[in-house]
Amino acid sequence: MIMKPRKSPILSETVKKLRTVIEETTDGRLPSVRNLARHCSVSPVTILRAIDVLKNEGVLQGRWGNGYYATKEKKSIHDGAADLENHNTVERTVITIKKDIIEGKYQTHLPLPSIKQLTAYYNVSYPTIKKALAILTDENVIKRSGSRYYFFTGQTKSRSRIAIIAFGLAKNAVKIETERERNFYRLLFNAAMQQNVILETICCNDYLDEPQFYTPDDTPLVHYLKSKNVIGIILSSYHMKDSAECLRKLLVFNIPISAWVEDHRILRMVDYHGPAKKKLSFFDSSYSILPGYEVGRYLIGKGHKRIAYISPFHKSPWSQNRLAGLKKAAMVYQDIRIIPYVSTEYLNDYFFMIKITGESSFGKKLVSGVAERLHPFLRNRIASIQYEHDILLRDNMIFTVCEEFINEASKDSSITAWVCANDHIAVLITDYWNYCSVPLSQRPALIGFDNSFKSFERNISSYEFNTFGEVQNMLNHLLYPNSTCLLNGSPEVKLSGRIVERNSSIA
Repeated sequence: MIMKPRKSPILSETVKKLRTVIEETTDGRLPSVRNLARHCSVSPVTILRAIDVLKNEGVLQGRWGNGYYATKEKKSIHDGAADLENHNTVERTVITIKKDIIEGKYQTHLPLPSIKQLTAYYNVSYPTIKKALAILTDENVIKRSGSRYYFFTGQTKSRSRIAIIAFGLAKNAVKIETERERNFYRLLFNAAMQQNVILETICCNDYLDEPQFYTPDDTPLVHYLKSKNVIGIILSSYHMKDSAECLRKLLVFNIPISAWVEDHRILRMVDYHGPAKKKLSFFDSSYSILPGYEVGRYLIGKGHKRIAYISPFHKSPWSQNRLAGLKKAAMVYQDIRIIPYVSTEYLNDYFFMIKITGESSFGKKLVSGVAERLHPFLRNRIASIQYEHDILLRDNMIFTVCEEFINEASKDSSITAWVCANDHIAVLITDYWNYCSVPLSQRPALIGFDNSFKSFERNISSYEFNTFGEVQNMLNHLLYPNSTCLLNGSPEVKLSGRIVERNSSIA
């Protein structure tokens, strides 16, 4: 039996407005659902519910593709099921999903079940459910965000407000250095816009005696979070001195937190706080062993039996985990060997840079020799020149560490593939081979991590982290913290990436 939709105040008012529209039409035909939604200032789903009320009363009738018409004949509420026989499978599926939405089968603002679950529930094929969802999306009944679909009812929902807490020395001064960081923030803001979310940036400087939070309106953090009704926090652990300590300070607010794992210090929080804090989840696409494992599987599938791993950053957990992933991929094969060429002195390229900036006097010489000859508005460019100078020295120091590894690995002709800790190392090695005029036919297969623009420029194969999936899941966790279909009860969400194959790894 078809259940009558509940008449909320919004629905009752919409039904009244539609009665007026029906009376004013000359041919009895209603405008499109989208136009009616604009006219009544409600969502398309509310219009569909109102139309369903009027159809049950016999005031309206409709057929597929022809819209809705006024009628003077009474219509039985059971006729809808019989009408389904006159439509094809896709049309029947669309009608049934609409009916389920109208009758409240799916909760408002929560994601619909997965496509696999929907195909099983409606007993249709994958292409059919995809076409049905596409039609409902075009009609603005549901909306798509990533791989999930949502529906919205009633008046326009107020925009949720989420705070991004990231390292910065002042207000609106988030420190962003790497290409992956820029990509993360770009995708995050795009995803937030699609989900009608307001993102507020709060900088945190934890290199002070007492960590300082710089809110947009210069109020204390606790006051800002409460006064702005912030529903969740995204913590970026990049560049922080101790992201774990920052996370501890945020947990006292009892607000859902999505922690972006890009700092080894925050890893220890997973086991300690994860199970106890249901509103806390860690999102990791780069620190686990998964990237190394998938790269190892890829190279082994290409027929490589002896694979070198080159890393000058092997003090870091992410480098160690990539090597562990490679070894795990090789574990099931007796004839596969992973050979590490690593240095355990540095965590990442930033620690090389610290050493360079501490020793460099280039900036002082540049300022004293050039600044007085520049117009004041051009003097701020001196810092960028100094930065490029320091980057050059940093890369030279990194390559000096790698050069020994390169020479040793080159002597072993049985090694047919080199895995670099990241694209930075793969680019340095490729540039060095180009300088030495090493023929392409004599180079081992080469692959890095990050899928950076430089790897694209030099045609280097690379592992691309699933940053898009990361930001989508972060937002979904904050918007729907009680939805078990998102996190499956685990405090840590590891996201699989993909191999971007280019000439450097093609046999």
